[in-house]
Amino acid sequence: MTYRLPSLNTLRAFEAAARHLSFKTAASELGVTAGAVSQQIKKLEASLGVILFRRLPNGLLLTGAGETYLPAITRVFDDLTRATEQIAPDINSRKFVIGVSPSARSLLPESWPHRRDTLHHHVRECIETTDINLLLNNELDCLVRAESGPYRDLTLVVIANTRDGPDLHFVCKPGTAECAQSKAILKDLARHLAAPRDRPADA
Repeated sequence: MTYRLPSLNTLRAFEAAARHLSFKTAASELGVTAGAVSQQIKKLEASLGVILFRRLPNGLLLTGAGETYLPAITRVFDDLTRATEQIAPDINSRKFVIGVSPSARSLLPESWPHRRDTLHHHVRECIETTDINLLLNNELDCLVRAESGPYRDLTLVVIANTRDGPDLHFVCKPGTAECAQSKAILKDLARHLAAPRDRPADA
């Protein structure tokens, strides 16, 4: 059977841009320029003969076709990820080296992340640092800070602090915010920032 499908690169660009409703944020995640994402979307729309986004002065909106297409394409990438990990489990099993700034450390349990069962398979080492260059030089896989940027071309995910105090910034290389390691770390950080002050965050 011959499948008439758009290219995988155009679908990746669409899925990221539709999820973020931003070419710029999608470009940061994919490690390309916003112009490249825009061109991939135009190529996809031309091949389908369907408009997927409304380009507005202040951002993007999905058309009806785009809203219908996004969940299906996301499921396809999820299925591809699971299928790949099933036959090549080591592809996503490398443990992260995390950098944590002193100000971020003060918002987390003293033992974090080493005594967290949920992070045992995702974290190899934790270093106290604020140095973005360690991430740029591949000495860290991600950096957790309570300080603001600039973060240059790195990807930033903000973890909102529902208690009194600053939000946390999770900074990583483009394309790694959606990997299993990052998702596990982000989920655990969000859990701690939502923990009431009158009980231990590790409880």
